[in-house]
Amino acid sequence: MGGKEVRIQPPQAFLIHLLVILAQWRFGVWLLPVPHMAHSTVLLRWTVFMVCIAVFLLSKKWMVKFFAKHNSNPMFKDHAKELITEFPFSVARNPFYLMDFLPFLGLTIILGAPDPILLHFPLFFLFLNFYIVPAEEKRLQIAHGLGYEAYKSRVKRWGLF
Repeated sequence: MGGKEVRIQPPQAFLIHLLVILAQWRFGVWLLPVPHMAHSTVLLRWTVFMVCIAVFLLSKKWMVKFFAKHNSNPMFKDHAKELITEFPFSVARNPFYLMDFLPFLGLTIILGAPDPILLHFPLFFLFLNFYIVPAEEKRLQIAHGLGYEAYKSRVKRWGLF
């Protein structure tokens, strides 16, 4: 990445994926085979979709409040003033990105097509893992040095890996 600044932020990349998924749905152009969904499952699918979206939105609202409590910015435009290591950062170094899985899951369930979860989410995750997170880690390393190194050795990037 060199000294270049991250230009595309996760919300922008997420919106691009969402628009592509909606276009796929509108035009019926799925890249993976779409299984038949019984009409009797519509209410259940809508319920699961709404739960996924609600939990996602609540997690983002909590994230904004969490970062504000620590005088920090979730968009990471400035160097972090303090290294946050309390829960949920004690479990994963990027806990709020993990919640980005939910809208893709919800869209897969409501649309009945596997593309959102099997194609779009992995692409979005790769974008986060290889473009966004390394830039954030570089900033944290510059701002917090050995403290960040110690934290990084204790807590995995994505919790499990």
